[in-house]
Amino acid sequence: MNLAFKLSRLLFNTFDSNRQEFYEDFASALRDGAASNERLRKMAARSRRRRTGWAPLYEHWLRKMRRMSFGHALQHTVPAYEVMVLTAAEEDGRLDEAMVYLGRAIRLTGKIKSTYFMSLISPGMAFVSIIGFFIAYALVIAPQNLQSLPLARWPIVSRQLYDISNAIVRHGALFGFGLICTVWFVLWSRPNWRGRIRTKIDQIPLLPWSSYRENEANNFLVSLAILLQSNNHGMKEALERMRQFASPWLGWHITLMLKRLALTPDSPARALDTGLFSYRVMDRIEDYSERTNFFKALRMIAFDHGDKAVEAAERRAILGGFLAMGIVAMVLCVIVLGSFEFNDAMETYVQSIR
Repeated sequence: MNLAFKLSRLLFNTFDSNRQEFYEDFASALRDGAASNERLRKMAARSRRRRTGWAPLYEHWLRKMRRMSFGHALQHTVPAYEVMVLTAAEEDGRLDEAMVYLGRAIRLTGKIKSTYFMSLISPGMAFVSIIGFFIAYALVIAPQNLQSLPLARWPIVSRQLYDISNAIVRHGALFGFGLICTVWFVLWSRPNWRGRIRTKIDQIPLLPWSSYRENEANNFLVSLAILLQSNNHGMKEALERMRQFASPWLGWHITLMLKRLALTPDSPARALDTGLFSYRVMDRIEDYSERTNFFKALRMIAFDHGDKAVEAAERRAILGGFLAMGIVAMVLCVIVLGSFEFNDAMETYVQSIR
């Protein structure tokens, strides 16, 4: 496994737009009658000629396709749920249709991710600005103030600013380590932490687990809708297949769905009510399934829910921006108050020594 292949696989997985373009173009070729291996061969040769960097990945798939299907050949090079959708659709002769759906799903997911990233910019800049102020206060402002006024005579706000800024400077490595551990825990816990407590945490807005649930719920709906359209999969079979490719967190939800489905096999919509979806989405699933075919209802809601998820992410970005501005404003107010208090204390001290 050479470096060029590892790099192309990383780029293909990291940037959703690469997979979206691939699926849409490949689906178009399949609809025009092209064979999957011939299409890949042509794409690999073109990539070699133009040096786009994708040839090692395409050639890896071609080698695997000598002993397995196209969908299975993509395993470990694309997200697991995409492999699940592709293999199921390929078994039913609907590979091009599945790729079109995946392209649409990835497009929506990309919008949600970009909006979520933008929502982190304002809080991130606010956090960096506040930390920068405290470091500047400890290293520049506080030493100058100490030359003018003994620490024992400092007012309470100025002293608290001094204590906080010095703690950040002295224990910066410890704080940095704690921040790294927190980020690692959040990233690890999103696909792995599961259970009733996690379900309640998922419902709290603005937390990273909430946005993860929204994204995974949308992918789940798209995947389930595609599987249910197959002649080989009923509701139970589709859920069991999805569980094979699911993360521990999603697997917990699917296991609960299967248990609920066994109790109420005539009400598949209610079996999905495990906390994976918001109350609003669950209400729509139940209402649509009562008015039309359950499988069609899932297909309609899947992409409509994705559009609404983009709108929700945009609202969270705006709210996060206002929240960050509010925090910065509060810190500025404390700084201004501390400056006024320090000047008053300074004047009092000067008058006392005259």
